[in-house]
Amino acid sequence: MKRKQWLAALLAAGLVAAQCVLPAGEPGSALTAQASAFTSWSISQESSRALAAGLTQTDYSYTIEGVTSRYTTLTLSADSPVTVRPAMPWDGVSIGFDTVRDMANSGIMNGSNVVAAINGDMYNTSTGAPWGVVIQNGNLIHGYNVAGRDWLFVGFTKEGELIYGDKAVYDQKWPELEQAMGLHCVLVENGANVCADKSTLRAPRTAIGVKRDGSVFFLAADGRQDSSIGLSLTELADLMIKEGAVWAGNLDGGGSTTVVSRDIGSDRLTVQNTPSDGSERNVSNCWLFVAPGEPTAAQKEIASTDLYGKVVSDTTNPVTLQPGKSYQFRMTLVSGSNPPDCYLDSTEYFTVSYVGREGRDYFYKVTAKENAPAGVSATLYSFLPGQTAVAQCKVCA
Repeated sequence: MKRKQWLAALLAAGLVAAQCVLPAGEPGSALTAQASAFTSWSISQESSRALAAGLTQTDYSYTIEGVTSRYTTLTLSADSPVTVRPAMPWDGVSIGFDTVRDMANSGIMNGSNVVAAINGDMYNTSTGAPWGVVIQNGNLIHGYNVAGRDWLFVGFTKEGELIYGDKAVYDQKWPELEQAMGLHCVLVENGANVCADKSTLRAPRTAIGVKRDGSVFFLAADGRQDSSIGLSLTELADLMIKEGAVWAGNLDGGGSTTVVSRDIGSDRLTVQNTPSDGSERNVSNCWLFVAPGEPTAAQKEIASTDLYGKVVSDTTNPVTLQPGKSYQFRMTLVSGSNPPDCYLDSTEYFTVSYVGREGRDYFYKVTAKENAPAGVSATLYSFLPGQTAVAQCKVCA
């Protein structure tokens, strides 16, 4: 991505829609005045680590009004080979609901080397339809303004330039867009807080920003918890400026705010913040951070297990059946949401059938046929989508 051109692209967008101008002026009194809003805040960096070349995750704590809270940033340097793209549920093209982590794992199963993810646009809570446009790899996944809203957008052109704007900008620039998603509102322009929402209501927040050096960063702040009170939108704009934003926009927040990445030494994508719902919320879409190359076999195996689950049988010991008799197995699905299935490597003298389920327990019946000769055997396997079948036990007559 030619991220050094981002500021120029944003300025060009402003020539079409004056309200979206990001002047390329030098830092000045406006930035200093806005940053001064944080004189009563105490901000500490807790940890920082590289997730991929040019992509850094940094975790912070801050104290406001005597309460310590948390936020996380994902920062992409101007020369990073990591790309960002939208993902819909199951990393497909249909509207619906899915967690950020599951969309990221689906991206891995589709061959993308996903190293991090963060929630995206606001959406219809009944249907899962995003409020804004979604363009993925140059393909229009969700049309502009189909929800009857004059929603802003932010995205990247085929040349790697970041651009944002309103419907007028979109109508002019959409043929150039490679990746794009809806944007709630602009928080910062030319290093100044331009947030129009002056409500003091604090909540979890997610935002995207561009720094003067051309790097882009996403910020997620926890909220609605005793351990993290969150931010108002004007405070979010101030914090984005504190982090170096010369331009910033607001994404979906509240219980949707979710950051996903890998812990050091792990192949599993995990949630890095504390969603205010107490668990991951099913949302409409997210932004994926995709590094060059392919995901490893271990990463794909873990992504598959997290998506589809893992089957544990109630027995792995050989089972002997008299001709015409049956044995009922219980298969318990650990994590995931897809029901397991079973098959026999030979059905000449045995059959297997699904009986029913209770919660995560699925019951299957193996029957020896009337003509099953003594000593004959077959192996029972369980399997889930995208996974290698697992031998559970041998059945004998």
